[in-house]
Amino acid sequence: MTIENDDHRVITTVYESHFSCDFHQHDFAHFIYVHQGCHILYTDEQSILTTPGNLIYVPSQTPHRAEVLTHSRLSLLCTTAQPPSESDKINLFTVSPIVAQLFQLWEYDQPKECLEKHYIQVLVDQTLQCTPSSAALVAQGSLDRRLLSVIDTLSNQPNIKISISDLAATTGASVRTLNRLFLTYFDASFKDIRNKVVMDRAEQLMNQGMTATDIAYELQYSSLSAFSSAFKEHKKKTNLNPVLQR
Repeated sequence: MTIENDDHRVITTVYESHFSCDFHQHDFAHFIYVHQGCHILYTDEQSILTTPGNLIYVPSQTPHRAEVLTHSRLSLLCTTAQPPSESDKINLFTVSPIVAQLFQLWEYDQPKECLEKHYIQVLVDQTLQCTPSSAALVAQGSLDRRLLSVIDTLSNQPNIKISISDLAATTGASVRTLNRLFLTYFDASFKDIRNKVVMDRAEQLMNQGMTATDIAYELQYSSLSAFSSAFKEHKKKTNLNPVLQR
């Protein structure tokens, strides 16, 4: 596919579980919005885990490949425009509610042809205002295969009560081994990874208009106050102001 100067396109693609592709690169930059599913973007040095609600920036001429862990639906905003905070590396970007809502227009369909060009321009303008996030789950090198089924389950059924002991039996690895692998690859414990995936899901649901009460129930928090405290702490770490609609 070729993108001319000042041209932008949105393409929504569905990938089945276990799809993978070889290293490749594009002549244009693109933002990937994850509607559903979980996949890993590989560079020659790193593995970047993406979950629903994430927005990933891939600069032009950047070699990368993808491995899809679960049935996934992604929208790609292909553009020659560059964000003010452009990085020469693949990176996770923050997602504003309006960007999430605009991408949802292409999740299962697309806007009317007479309006699509206008929606795309608004999407480009809003997406370029997004900034790199400090909350990316980045691993050094290729991930150990034993972690993939754990990450798969976390992405499909994110909830705060799921424990590593619940998942260890399906991997053939002990709890101790899995924790060591998470620390080795992500410099974070299973609990840290679980909390990040749960908060990503909370943000996605919030951007879709779900109330904090319903999100707390969906993610199996013991109470609304427990969820609210966790969400506010998450926002502090990502330098964003929490806005909860109860």
